[in-house]
Amino acid sequence: MTSKEKRVRLPSQKRRRELLFVGLALFWPIMQFIVFWVVPNFNSIVMAFRVPDGETFTIVNFQRFFHELQQPNSPIIPSFWNSIILFVVNIFVQFPLVILLTYVLFKKVYGHKFFRVIFYTPAILGASVTTALYRYLISANGPVEHMLDWMGVEYSKQLGLLGNPETVFLMIVLYGFWTGVGTNMIMILGAMNRVPDEIFDSARIDGVGFWRELFQIILPMIWPTLTTLIIFSMTGIFTNSAATMLLAPDAPEASTIGWYITRFTMSAGSGLTGEILNYPAAVGLIFTAISFPLIMFTKWLCDKITNTVEY
Repeated sequence: MTSKEKRVRLPSQKRRRELLFVGLALFWPIMQFIVFWVVPNFNSIVMAFRVPDGETFTIVNFQRFFHELQQPNSPIIPSFWNSIILFVVNIFVQFPLVILLTYVLFKKVYGHKFFRVIFYTPAILGASVTTALYRYLISANGPVEHMLDWMGVEYSKQLGLLGNPETVFLMIVLYGFWTGVGTNMIMILGAMNRVPDEIFDSARIDGVGFWRELFQIILPMIWPTLTTLIIFSMTGIFTNSAATMLLAPDAPEASTIGWYITRFTMSAGSGLTGEILNYPAAVGLIFTAISFPLIMFTKWLCDKITNTVEY
């Protein structure tokens, strides 16, 4: 007898209790999804095609965006490229390094518990704590400055690493690298721990080495988790603004598309600059239209790379 036939033959009262339980369990997350995602996004789409005190359809906000895009000193172009650079560093530098470091910890090398605490600490601490600590590390007469002096690196000490236009974006990149390692490492290590021990015992008998085990056993078996993390990185390609907001909000050299939108939104919310929410809504809609096909293509590509392994 199939499970479907069993469910059909359940007494009606018990079936109603099951449906009631499932409905109550799903009610809260569905309401959160509607209130905090559907309603705000629907309103932002409507606002993008309107102006304050106007009910008619208009594309004036999109015209403003493309007009600013053509200006010689427009902040949109550097913000766009900074967002791309952060994404490339995250996917092609930080992500492979995190996988390697996690695999080393997974193999329980000497001192792995100590290094695990070191890597996890930025993910455990709050943003205010990590920002204050990072500011201290790169401040004047701080540890990083003393190290640069010892290495003979020349830079403007009067402006500091965050005040110098030539180094401020590099500091943003390093901050994102430092704070992003721990979270990804927790997810990847959890996926590695799910791999059955029998597979490693069999590989050890066959003489499989360190690198072959990583590329031919570990990576294919945890690929669904890696795909999820890659997709999450793609969704944040044009929304990344936290590091710039915390460290260098007034530095145009460190601006990203996410901070470009957030800055207009915060100005509109303050009511002091005469800015409106319609323009950042239009900019967000434009970059959503750009990022959505990229995300779907990335997901399709990740699904084609290797078959999902069930275990």
